[in-house]
Amino acid sequence: MASCPHPPPHRRRALRISPGLDQMGSLNWDLALCLLLAWVMCYFCIWKGVKSTGKVVYFTATFPYLMLIVLLIRGLTLPGAAIGIKFYLYPDLGRLADPQTLGGRDAIDN
Repeated sequence: MASCPHPPPHRRRALRISPGLDQMGSLNWDLALCLLLAWVMCYFCIWKGVKSTGKVVYFTATFPYLMLIVLLIRGLTLPGAAIGIKFYLYPDLGRLADPQTLGGRDAIDN
């Protein structure tokens, strides 16, 4: 895919892209605090050594699966979910022959 030299304004705002290389932009406090929270959590997870890491492993091994199940249930209860699943399982392969389908970023950004 061809790269867009100037991303659309909504993408620049969402990703907090600075205007150029010579302007670094400001510190993203929400991201910095999230990183600090992650490091503090890592510190407290290994603070007591091997005795407490087993309990941490139980949580970190099961929590992603729990979140996937929650997101699956949420996705299945959205309006039009059955249509989306049907479209995913039975795609229209004839649309791949259409050059407009694989047109690039112009079709995505508009």
